[in-house]
Amino acid sequence: MICLNCRKQIPDNSSACPFCGKEVFPAEQLPKEIGYRRYQRWFFYLIIVLVFIGMSGMIVKTYSENTKYIEAITKNMTTLKDLQAKLGTTEKNLEAKNIELASKTGELEKTLADLVAKENEKIETSAQLKIEKEKLASTTAEFKTVLDEKVEISKNLEKCQLDIGDTNANIYNLIIKLGQGISNKDLAKIPAADANLGGEPDTDKDGLSDMAEAALGSNPKKADTDTDGFNDKVELLKGFNYLGTGSLGVDTAFAAKQKGKILLQVQAHGEAWYVNPADGKKYFLGKPAEAFRVMSSLGFLKK
Repeated sequence: MICLNCRKQIPDNSSACPFCGKEVFPAEQLPKEIGYRRYQRWFFYLIIVLVFIGMSGMIVKTYSENTKYIEAITKNMTTLKDLQAKLGTTEKNLEAKNIELASKTGELEKTLADLVAKENEKIETSAQLKIEKEKLASTTAEFKTVLDEKVEISKNLEKCQLDIGDTNANIYNLIIKLGQGISNKDLAKIPAADANLGGEPDTDKDGLSDMAEAALGSNPKKADTDTDGFNDKVELLKGFNYLGTGSLGVDTAFAAKQKGKILLQVQAHGEAWYVNPADGKKYFLGKPAEAFRVMSSLGFLKK
């Protein structure tokens, strides 16, 4: 029970307040306080209900708002993922564009460098062309000089050829006048010198010219006329029969008697041979110019 004077809690069966001494009437005051307390209890319950309802409303509102926020966040997250994916694609595209741009830049730089190089080359070519024109003018003048010299040389060559023709005729006349006829058999008795036997044409490439083989009677189309495994020239110089078996029958005493003579093959085409007094060997004279060279080298024409 509450003291109505000092508002302090006192026992329900008190007749006076122990704190302030005020007289208390429990029979009147208790029903009032009980009613008041009931009123307070129901008011408290009402407050609790209202608070519960308010809290429930707040909870519902908060849940609703949170749900909206979650949906919004979820939506924003999805949008963010999409934007991130688009950003990744855009970054890849940008990277590809950057690479392409770098490539195009490199190509452009190369093109510019080529253009500069071509321009420099063009300048150099122009300068070189000018030099070449000057050289051409100089070469043309030199060519005219050379052409004039060539005409002069041609004239001199024709004159020399006439002189050579006369010389060849004189040599032939000298060979015929000084030469003595000899048979192929006797000519084979004289050893051959390794001089003036080669030359062109040499069809079988055996070291004997076709002219020399015509004089010797060997086959100009076979390097080994008798097919014994030995070259015609080797057999001739060694004294073996290049047309068959055995030796050529070299006779040094007979050869010694022919020293210093010009011998003409009467059984062939009149080919001329000279027997050198120094070694007793026969030298093929061949063409007049060759005959002149051989006889001059051997000292015959100096006597």
